[in-house]
Amino acid sequence: MYIMLNSRWSRLIFVSLALLLAACSTAPYRSEPLDNFEVTQRAITKQQGEIQVSASVPSNEEAERILGFPIYKRGIQPVWLEITNNSPNRARFVHVSVDREYFSPLEVAYMHKKYFSKQGWMDMERHLMDTAIPRLIPAGETRSGFIYTHAKEGTKSFNVDVFYSGTGETVYEEFTFFINVPGFVPDHATVDWKSLYDMDSIQDVSIDQLRTELLELPCCTTNRDGSGQGQPINIVLVANGIEVLQSLLRAGWSETSYEKDDNYLNNIEYLFGRPPDAVFRKSRGRSTLTTDRNELSLWLAPLKNDGTLVWMAQVKHAIGQRYKINEIFFGAAQDPDIDDGRNFLLQNLWYSQTLLAVAYTDTGLAVPVSNPKLDFNNNAFFTDGGRIVMWLSGDPVALQDVRNFSWDEQPTIRTKEQ
Repeated sequence: MYIMLNSRWSRLIFVSLALLLAACSTAPYRSEPLDNFEVTQRAITKQQGEIQVSASVPSNEEAERILGFPIYKRGIQPVWLEITNNSPNRARFVHVSVDREYFSPLEVAYMHKKYFSKQGWMDMERHLMDTAIPRLIPAGETRSGFIYTHAKEGTKSFNVDVFYSGTGETVYEEFTFFINVPGFVPDHATVDWKSLYDMDSIQDVSIDQLRTELLELPCCTTNRDGSGQGQPINIVLVANGIEVLQSLLRAGWSETSYEKDDNYLNNIEYLFGRPPDAVFRKSRGRSTLTTDRNELSLWLAPLKNDGTLVWMAQVKHAIGQRYKINEIFFGAAQDPDIDDGRNFLLQNLWYSQTLLAVAYTDTGLAVPVSNPKLDFNNNAFFTDGGRIVMWLSGDPVALQDVRNFSWDEQPTIRTKEQ
């Protein structure tokens, strides 16, 4: 009995030691030069005052080869910056302007030490420190390097703030970048926008006419074959495509890239006889859970407002898990108060300073809390029947400068009958 137990413990200890030794890599640290890739060649450059900033984001594959380890797997995305200071004084780069919770080079090295020997780990630390963007930029000089941010699929949006001493005052320069990251193709990039409508079928109307014309468009979504009704369209965005994209990215929304298989197409909502032209997602904090996010669906309408595109939209807010089909959103239980998602988007865009003007219009399609409806996916919903129209701006708009068009009065109190 003793021999059997002793033998069993010996095998257990042997296996444990083998696993421990396997976890301690003996590999040296190796990385490839940045110049071997097109990261710097595709950088976007902006100039403000005495400061010039270039920015680029390497793809998943590029980052792994440049840094020597799979950094994207840990949810970290390197951003390459080059800052030229043409002022007569030293300039300071503000790291938190890019990401308030950025990762330091040594933190990144520690998170990936398992891939290398002890000497390899030390070499990696030295390399990441040497290739990091510094905080101080001497007068008349240029500095470049990486800052490590939280990874985000799709277009990478961020600010770069630099300040320096001017003539008797501190000069602050703020740069905003929207960088396409290779390897990710968002939903909206696959749409043939020119084929959606004949040019003759698109009406270009004034703001006063827009109010009436919106009521002539479909009130609600449908299922794929049009036999089942979905939920009301309670949001309208007025902006050209690039302004919509930049406004949503600035407000913290992410692009999506759903696989357009039958599973998706049979469950998604349709408008104008087609699935959404673009879908954006906004998670709570850093969460990636299906049950912890908002999802915004957009359809380009056959309308323009004084030459600007008009988009019909819905926001759905997941509040729990009903069933799961991969990561598709309709697998989540949704908040039946669809006005809350609508109002959230209004506040979100307003506080992100992308909102130029707003109007509220009553569609006459109120659904009381006491008697909610079911859509074709058996999601219950209720609403005050209102639709919020938002004009977006590519440039920041101060909160107090947002215009409010007095179309209809929004209910101030929700009751069971409303």
